[in-house]
Amino acid sequence: MRKPTQDSSEIVVLGDINADIIARVKSWPELGQECLTERLELHCGGVGANCALALRRWGVTVQLIGCVGEDDFGGFLLKTLAARGVNVSCVRRTANAMTGMLYINVTPDGQRTFFGSRGANQWVGRLGKSDSKLIERARAANLMGYSFLNAGSEAVAQQIIAAVHRNDGWVSLDAGMEPSKKIPRKILRAARSVDFFFVSDQEAASLTGYHKPKKAFDCLLNLAIPNVVMKLGKRGCLIVDDGTALQVPSFSIHAVDSTGAGDAFTAAFLQAQLRRWPCAEAALAANAAGAAAASVVGAGERLPTRQQMVRVLSAARLQKQWDDVRLRVLLRLRGERDADSRGS
Repeated sequence: MRKPTQDSSEIVVLGDINADIIARVKSWPELGQECLTERLELHCGGVGANCALALRRWGVTVQLIGCVGEDDFGGFLLKTLAARGVNVSCVRRTANAMTGMLYINVTPDGQRTFFGSRGANQWVGRLGKSDSKLIERARAANLMGYSFLNAGSEAVAQQIIAAVHRNDGWVSLDAGMEPSKKIPRKILRAARSVDFFFVSDQEAASLTGYHKPKKAFDCLLNLAIPNVVMKLGKRGCLIVDDGTALQVPSFSIHAVDSTGAGDAFTAAFLQAQLRRWPCAEAALAANAAGAAAASVVGAGERLPTRQQMVRVLSAARLQKQWDDVRLRVLLRLRGERDADSRGS
C-alpha cells in the first residue's frame, strides 16, 4: 500500500467528519418507551471521513478537508484518520461548535436511524494558499451534497472544482442530501459542473419528482448531468456504459448495518476511475464493496478491506455477462493483493 505524503494526494475529499455512537437494539421503540442497548460503540464516521477511509483500504492516497471541534471527540477522529493513512493537514479545528456527532440506532434487519448534528462541519472556511497548492496537485476530488448547505463550505467546494479542473483532473459529487426545499436545486446546479454524480434512488426521487428509479435516472441524464451513477441498495446500481443504460447486479449478503455502505460503494467506484478500470468493472466492484460494508456493524475504520471484497466476489455467481465482469474484477483484486504482499 502506498504511503501518503504531505505534498501530494491522488484524490481530495471534502465532507463531514463525525463521531458515530452506534447502538444495536432489538426493535424500534414505541413513542415514550425506554430503549436500552447492551453496549454503545464509538467510531469515526461522516460521509467525508468514511469515503477517505474506504479509499485508503484501496491504497489510494487521500487529502481530507473538513472541520472538527476543539474537543476530545475531534482529537479522537483526527488520530483515527491519521493512523490509517489519511492526510488530515487540511482538517481545521474550531471552538465555535462541538465536533459533529450522530447517534445511530441499528435494528436487527440492518436498518439504521440517525439522530445528531453536523456541529463543527458547518465551519469549514475558505482554503488558504498552502491548502490550494495541495489540491491543485490532486488527480481528482470527491464532494458531498452536505457541502452545499452553507455558504462557507459551498465556497470551498467551488474552489476545489476549479482547482482540480485546472489541473485536468476530474471531480465527483455524492448527493447525500438533507430533506429541504433549497438543497435539491443547489445539488442539480452543482451536478452539472462535475464529472461524476452519485445519487441513491431516494435522493433521485427528491431531485426529479420521479419515484421509479429508471425514470428518475433518465431525467437526470436529460438534464445534461454527466456520468450519473444511481445506487439501488439491494438491487445494485444503474450506470451508463458506452451510451447504454445498464442495471448492475448486487451481491447477496447477510446485512447487519447499512451505515457506510453507500460511502464504501462510492470509494470503490472512485478508485476504479483513478486506475482507469472499465465502467462495468467499477460498478460491480462498488456493489461488492457496499455489500461487504453492510455485513459489519459500523462504518469508518470498520469499512471493508480488499480481502473482504474478494470474499464477496468469490462467493457470488452471476448471469454470464456479469459473471465475466466479476471474474475480471477478482483478477484485478488478487493481483493487487499479491503486489502489496511482495512490497511489504
